[in-house]
Amino acid sequence: MSRLLLGGACGSVACLAAATALSLAFPASDAAARENRVLKCKTGKARKAPPYAGAALVANVARAMTPIDLNAVQFTDKALTREVLVEALFARRTETDTVEVSARFVNCTGRPLGIRARSSFMDDVQYPVEPASAWQRVIIQPYATGVYRERSMKRDEVKYYLIEIAGE
Repeated sequence: MSRLLLGGACGSVACLAAATALSLAFPASDAAARENRVLKCKTGKARKAPPYAGAALVANVARAMTPIDLNAVQFTDKALTREVLVEALFARRTETDTVEVSARFVNCTGRPLGIRARSSFMDDVQYPVEPASAWQRVIIQPYATGVYRERSMKRDEVKYYLIEIAGE
């Protein structure tokens, strides 16, 4: 249907209704439309952000390791924190009651960048409910975004997740 709306004339009531629905889903901006500017990243601000106040994995020995925030993205490579930002992080229950997580990353460099990402899913006491997913490769063009997505195999047991990213 979107093909009809975008590609040619459509006189049916269904097409008119679809066009109206599409215009409501993507409302016009009050300001004149303009192109976005070239992306500028401030990775230093991201690195200085305070830790998340939610659940975290902590060592049994106090201060033996930095706490790893759950329901978050964990960088495994410090150099990567100067090249990639997490623009958005999403989690939702699917129609089959599994958990789908998704992260949108921004490449803050002037060259194509490859990263790897994987997910771990845990229960309410932070016990792994399944093995960590396989590493997936995400290629991000310069000053552009890339998306990583994964689904859990388990259903109701999943209460927390962790997305880890590493350089190639």
